[in-house]
Amino acid sequence: MSHQTELIKKLQEIFQIDRADLDFGIYRILNSRSQEIGDYLQNKLPAKIQAAFSASGQTQIDGWKRELAEAEKAAADLGANPADLPKVKELKGKIAVAQKSGAAGEAAVYNHLLTFFSRYYEEGDFISQRRYKGDTYAVPYSGEEVLLHWANKDQYYTKSGENFSNYRFKLSDGREVFFRLTAADTAKDNRKDNDTARVFALAQERVIEKEDDNGDLYEEAVYPVREISDASGGKTLEIRFEYIVAPKGEKKPQEKANENTIATLKNLKDWQAVWQPAPTEKNPNRTLLEKQLADYTAKNTADYFIHKDLGGFLRRELDFYIKNEVMDLDNIQDAPTFANIEGSLHQIQTLRAIAREIIDFLAQLEDFQKKLWLKKKFVAQSHWLITLNHIPSDMLKTVFANAKQREAWKNLFAINDLPPPR
Repeated sequence: MSHQTELIKKLQEIFQIDRADLDFGIYRILNSRSQEIGDYLQNKLPAKIQAAFSASGQTQIDGWKRELAEAEKAAADLGANPADLPKVKELKGKIAVAQKSGAAGEAAVYNHLLTFFSRYYEEGDFISQRRYKGDTYAVPYSGEEVLLHWANKDQYYTKSGENFSNYRFKLSDGREVFFRLTAADTAKDNRKDNDTARVFALAQERVIEKEDDNGDLYEEAVYPVREISDASGGKTLEIRFEYIVAPKGEKKPQEKANENTIATLKNLKDWQAVWQPAPTEKNPNRTLLEKQLADYTAKNTADYFIHKDLGGFLRRELDFYIKNEVMDLDNIQDAPTFANIEGSLHQIQTLRAIAREIIDFLAQLEDFQKKLWLKKKFVAQSHWLITLNHIPSDMLKTVFANAKQREAWKNLFAINDLPPPR
């Protein structure tokens, strides 16, 4: 696999345009721009790199060819053999090197772009790992006596339990499958679950009691699997899940829950498209439904981070990377001719320009997610807890007459019975 192919594959993963079948949340926005991103990666990016080296290289070659023609003419006028002149030999050597260095320069740029962006991307997140060189890290330090630093210092931590989302994907026959979360039992206040494992399991068929916006209770039937038809005649397979506590001591509880879900859904006869093969090296018999279920549960059970200033961070790291790992002083000092140094500088210019274009694009997507994260939350319900001494005396009879309030006091203060209101 060439460096160009590897880079395009990595950028497709980072931009998440390899998930065109997903139709919700950030994926819907990415899909709306997937054609533009794909065109840039497949066509514009290679064309820009090739043009940068072709234009520069051809300009130099044309100049050296003119010098060579003048040198050969001067030698012929003097009656000397042009091939024996040092100037002619030098120019011919420069032209030969330049004609070969174009492809090598392009490969070097692709390789550096792949190395740079792979360093800061891991399983869907950009991690603030400031590199000094290779696998050696650098910590920003301004001379303080005490410095506290951690790997994701410049990022917002987002616990998956607060960001459960429904999951929709399209099938090859045009129909859709919709994973919907019915109930989620999670830890509170953005804390991690240290002692309790929770898993996504297929919902149990039952009737649940819910509360509407006005505070009125109503009943809703829960079906683990059902087929929904819309007004246009399209069909969607709705599969409902619950996020529940896993049995204690069970190893890999989510994988076990996924296996149970797939076994239960084996009876889906009218939805054969969900059983289309989606093999991997480790699991050659994996089906499309198994793949999407694994992606869904992984997405909602993995904590993730949103960078506070991804564009600024990557631009600073790019400049540091170029100074430390591309602009090698030893190579500059040992360069046989100035033409070699010029070639290295042009390679750096091309690398920096292309990398900054990609960084600008990535920063737009990350900043969009940051805006969503920082957006003021909508308050669905609010309650007040007020002590009785703050309630007007003419309202106390109404409070004491409320059966739910008296029952709450009994439970709260372990009172067997309350005197009837007077």
